[in-house]
Amino acid sequence: MIENCTIRKAEAEDLARLQAIRAAAFEPVFRSFRNILGERIAAVALAGAEREQANLLDQICGKESSEDLLVVEHGGEIVAFCAIRCDRASKVGEIGLNAVHPACQGRGVGAWMYEAALARLRAAGMQVATVGTGGDPSHAPARRAYEKAGFGPTIPSQYMYRSL
Repeated sequence: MIENCTIRKAEAEDLARLQAIRAAAFEPVFRSFRNILGERIAAVALAGAEREQANLLDQICGKESSEDLLVVEHGGEIVAFCAIRCDRASKVGEIGLNAVHPACQGRGVGAWMYEAALARLRAAGMQVATVGTGGDPSHAPARRAYEKAGFGPTIPSQYMYRSL
């Protein structure tokens, strides 16, 4: 599949497709979070999480964003996206919000996209690249894709919740 993929900067008219990919790709993640936390905590702690993520993508796609948003096309259709940010002072680049449409997952699209993003970060003078992901089971495919792209070592972190 990746032999027929191209990558380019996102355009404003791409946003609806990007939001559809984001929603489809992250649905299992938000479901996993609700299962882990239980409905009582999730109803409060995650009440606006999906909307916040959608708003983040809107912001990244906006003209005032400090991030570049790349889209991957296959056969003229957007199948993935990846935000990248450069901190020129620290020379650390970051792969931010990204997703591959579920129909294209497991076919090398993510790894190919990360390599293209890393090449852009390198070309911008970055010396280190970072990416963040969840440690729960629903993020296992993302962790594998990041490892395949050469990311590691990791600094574990945890978010803990409690009902009040």
